Amino acid sequence: ENENRALVQKSEISSDFFHGKFQKDLENFLSDQFPFRDRLKAAQNELMLMLGKREIGGAYICEGFRLVQKTEPDEKKLIAYAKKTNALAEKTKLPVFVMLVPPAEASSAELLPAGAPVTDCEKLYSSLSACLGSTKLIPLELKPGDYYLTDHHWNYEGAYSAYVQWQKAHGRKAKSFEKQKFSTEFRGTLYSKVLSEKSPFDELCAPKLDFEPKVTADGKVISLYDMDALKTKDKYNVFEGGNHGIVTVEGGSGKGILLLLKDSFANSFVPFIADDYAKIVMVDERYTFEDPASLAEAFGADEIAVIREMTG
Repeated sequence: ENENRALVQKSEISSDFFHGKFQKDLENFLSDQFPFRDRLKAAQNELMLMLGKREIGGAYICEGFRLVQKTEPDEKKLIAYAKKTNALAEKTKLPVFVMLVPPAEASSAELLPAGAPVTDCEKLYSSLSACLGSTKLIPLELKPGDYYLTDHHWNYEGAYSAYVQWQKAHGRKAKSFEKQKFSTEFRGTLYSKVLSEKSPFDELCAPKLDFEPKVTADGKVISLYDMDALKTKDKYNVFEGGNHGIVTVEGGSGKGILLLLKDSFANSFVPFIADDYAKIVMVDERYTFEDPASLAEAFGADEIAVIREMTG
C-alpha cells in the first residue's frame, strides 16, 4: 500500500528455468516479500539521512521534513503534446484552454538542498505557447504552500489558486467556497518513498458544494467525494475515487459541456468548477484510448481544456 503497487508473487518452476526467467522472478520475489520490509526500508532511509543525504527515492527532504518531488520535465514530449492539442483545437473549432501545473520544486527553490536543479517554468511556458496558437494557455503562479507537505499534488490552496486564474481566463469572477476538512492525517506519495516518522501530516480539504452532482466513472455511478478512500493510505483518492478512463460530472447550474483532458491534479480541481457547467466530461488519456475529437463530438462539447502536470 505504501508503494501503491502490487508486490511480486511467487513464480512456478517452468520450462523457463534454464533460460534465467525463473531465477529473475525469484530474485524479484525475494526483494519484495520479506518480513518487516517497510521497517527495514525506513531504517535504511534514516541511516542515509544521518549520513547527510537529502534526496531519497526522487524526493527532496527540506526544512521541517517537507518533501518535494524531484522532477525533470521532458520539453520534447511537452511540445509534442502541445502540438497535438493545437491540432485538436483546429480540428474541432472549439475553444481550448491549457493549464499545465508546475512541479512543486519550481516554486520551492529556496527550500531545496543546495545544487538541486529547478525547472525553468517561464522558459517552458514560452516554448509551449509558440506551439499552442489556437488555444489559450493559462500560466500558473503557485507558492510552496500550494502543495502538500508529503505529496506531489497541489493542496486546497493550490487548487483554489488555479481556479482563480482559470476563472480570470474565462472572464468569470471566482467564487468563495466553504472549506470542508476530510482528514488531518494525510501522508502522500512522497512519504511512501521516505517512510520517516519525522514526516509531517497534511490536511486534506475540499470545497463544500451547494448541490449534489451526479457523477459516473466509466459508466458506474460514484460520488464526487469518496469517503471510503479516507480509510486507506492513499487518501487523495477521496476525489472521485481516484483515476478513471472517463468521468462525467452533471448537475451544475452553468451552461455548456466541458471536455477535460486531465491527470490526477484535475481530480481536486473539478469540484471548484462543477457548478459552472451543465456537464463536465473528464478524460484521463492514460486509462482510455478514445480519440478526444470523437469524444468532443459524441458528448456535444462546447469547450475543451487540458489540466495536467508539467512533466511531459
